[in-house]
Amino acid sequence: MTNAQIDNIKPVPLAPPSTEELWTLKNPISLILEILIIFQMFFVTLFFKMFRVFLPTSKKSVKGNVVLITGSGRGLGRELALEFAHLGAKVACVDVDQTSNEETIKLIESKVPNVSAKAYTVNVADSSETAALAVKVEIDLGPVDILINNAAVIVGHTFLGAQDHTISTIININLLGHFWMIRSFLPSMMKRNSGHIVAISSISSISGIANFSAYTASKSGINGMMDSLREELREHSHNKIHTTVVIPKLINSSADYMKFFNSRLPVLSVEQVAKATVHGILTNEVEFTIPRITYFANVISKLFPVNISDSIKNIFYLKVMLPPQEYQDNLPNMSIINRTVATK
Repeated sequence: MTNAQIDNIKPVPLAPPSTEELWTLKNPISLILEILIIFQMFFVTLFFKMFRVFLPTSKKSVKGNVVLITGSGRGLGRELALEFAHLGAKVACVDVDQTSNEETIKLIESKVPNVSAKAYTVNVADSSETAALAVKVEIDLGPVDILINNAAVIVGHTFLGAQDHTISTIININLLGHFWMIRSFLPSMMKRNSGHIVAISSISSISGIANFSAYTASKSGINGMMDSLREELREHSHNKIHTTVVIPKLINSSADYMKFFNSRLPVLSVEQVAKATVHGILTNEVEFTIPRITYFANVISKLFPVNISDSIKNIFYLKVMLPPQEYQDNLPNMSIINRTVATK
């Protein structure tokens, strides 16, 4: 369609509110029965969950599976690649930084004999690159069984102080990157009715942090997107594609970043988070925080009046201290943002 044709399109006015159908409660008796059934299911499930505490949790095998991990050039992505390689999976390592990603492959090959691992240099914020990646990986390693969307950039900024391109690039990589990766690999999973999609979110997605608005918004968006995707998959009666959302607290992924965080509670190590993430994937968990208690603590704090909730945040604080701009511009995440803008 040409620009002239677009200009000639007249907007269609929105219809007024419907008067034909009243938005009343539908099937109230059936609704009461369904709620009672839910309560019954809750107590039965609770009983078996308590019983299973004393039994070993069954885990699926990933030996021979193709596991694709984005953001594998360092930090959690690299550690997850190592974990899955040790479990006998074929690992596809995806990162925008070719040098660090190839270092990950060398590290895997030095620690896991006869491993099948391959590096791919891809900008996940570019849908054409993720589509091409899906074709390459299937040719090289086979169809992807587990997709782990981990790639993200972390940049602190005040709400009004950030450049427009910084905010848009954070959203493009951290959130839209998940969309493009899933849209590139989900069709193959649906064709096979098999697969597992994993999203690495953040504790900031359920409890906001000052000077972290774009990152927080992107991670909150991931939670909502994954909820919606899971519901869409559930509409297929025989669906066997799993989804998992991992919500870790602050991770000590680099000393360069840790110096600008002030956390009262201990910071998690990359190894801790990787092992907990792998366990959650192997047991097909839908959503979990690391550590587990964080989720319940956050839910309980929201039940209190706002002044009490704010006081709890003041006690168990996590603060982002903004570095000088010239220093931040030289950090890897900011260089990725600037490089992404420069290539447009």
